[in-house]
Amino acid sequence: MSRVENILKQADMESVRTPSELRAWVNTKTIQLSQTEEGKKYARSGASLPKKLWEEVRPLSLFALQRYGSRADVKCTPNLGNENFDGRIDFEDPNTQSIYVEITYAKDGYDENLRFEVMNQEGAVNLWGCTLVSGTTAAGNRKVYVADDPEESRVDHNKIRQCALEIVRERLVAKDSKIYGINYELVVVIDDHLPFRTGEDQRVLEKYARSVICGANLDFRNIFLLGSSGSYFSQIHGNI
Repeated sequence: MSRVENILKQADMESVRTPSELRAWVNTKTIQLSQTEEGKKYARSGASLPKKLWEEVRPLSLFALQRYGSRADVKCTPNLGNENFDGRIDFEDPNTQSIYVEITYAKDGYDENLRFEVMNQEGAVNLWGCTLVSGTTAAGNRKVYVADDPEESRVDHNKIRQCALEIVRERLVAKDSKIYGINYELVVVIDDHLPFRTGEDQRVLEKYARSVICGANLDFRNIFLLGSSGSYFSQIHGNI
């Protein structure tokens, strides 16, 4: 195991922490991974532990801090196993039941992986430009290209938002008719940097997501939308 891989250990990632402690731990690990090029490449590699850090543990830390603030009586335990929840929230009050948090990331994973590949090769990537793959790995001539020309990179915000809304719909529908339970909550992580960056974008998102939920059979007590930046947070289903 390389030195950089020692930054993330499963037992440490699954330790019990308060919302503030979990957020601080994630920030520390993010800084450690960003200190070297090797660390940055490992963070973007798609390997199991960094993938779970970005897609499960970090969103759990943002969600817990948004919902419970700095409460010391709330304990968060990330779950890196194969059960149908990504984290558990426990309370010191014996009369308050634990909450099981399921996290789903509303993003185009294939497109993201292509951009990470370019970033690992070139050190930077245009987040707005279109992606293109030529050649094949088997032939040894595979090349990932991201448009850098301003004209080629020009995007229509409404089109980007509509594509992102469709991904949100897909993530919600994927949970349709699955059995979770009264103590389960769903957190849908969205990109509030680009497609849902403004208040108007977020209002469109909330209205659209609620319409999808109304037409689906989702077995969650509460459903939330969470911006990947941590700034945006909205409950769109449930009463608690």
